[in-house]
Amino acid sequence: MRGYSGKLLEVDLSTGNIKETKIDEDILRQYIGGRGLAAKILWDRLGSRWEEIDPLGPENLLLMLTGPLTGFVPGGRICVSGKSPQSNGVIGSTVAGEFPIDLKCAGYDGIIFTGAAEKPSYLLIKDSDIELKDASHIWGKGAKETVLTLVRETRKEFENKYRGRGLWKEPSILYIGPAGEKLCRAAAVTAKWSHAAGYGGYGAVMGSKKLKAVVAKGTGPLPEVYDLE
Repeated sequence: MRGYSGKLLEVDLSTGNIKETKIDEDILRQYIGGRGLAAKILWDRLGSRWEEIDPLGPENLLLMLTGPLTGFVPGGRICVSGKSPQSNGVIGSTVAGEFPIDLKCAGYDGIIFTGAAEKPSYLLIKDSDIELKDASHIWGKGAKETVLTLVRETRKEFENKYRGRGLWKEPSILYIGPAGEKLCRAAAVTAKWSHAAGYGGYGAVMGSKKLKAVVAKGTGPLPEVYDLE
């Protein structure tokens, strides 16, 4: 389906295993956009035991999903979802900024996080080069220190990967602060300095998984959204 790459990243934080998951085109057509796809994934994976799922337990999912117009006017957002610790239902909270576009340009329509890490971690995405890294040194830090530290320590990696191609710039970052780490049910997931997914308490879900941040840089083209013919 146009507007999608048809691929999701699936990250098992309990084991550190990272894999690509294909999405059926019929699913993308029937459950369009980040909110629609999130509802479908949550129903398929958790629906039969929904009442048993602790929103702040490792069995909950944390989803970050784009839509077919992400990166194009008037698109440009990503939906953060999962079982909400505020309502025990599904609330899709969207956030703007560079992150949705970088993720899409890296070749992925979204990320599914499962399980929970043993120690604070962050996910680093450099196009198809994906790795989980230690975030113990920024656990407990607020917005400014978290962002500046992540930009500083990933700068050399991005410069080395993209040097000579005229493509290097600061990565985009989704992260949580101390409120999310302490599982405050009002905690947001924040993008760089001025954007936030503020509904649903997904900062607490992210904190329960010991996931401090997702750092991304994508240099590929956005998927075509229309047929030139």
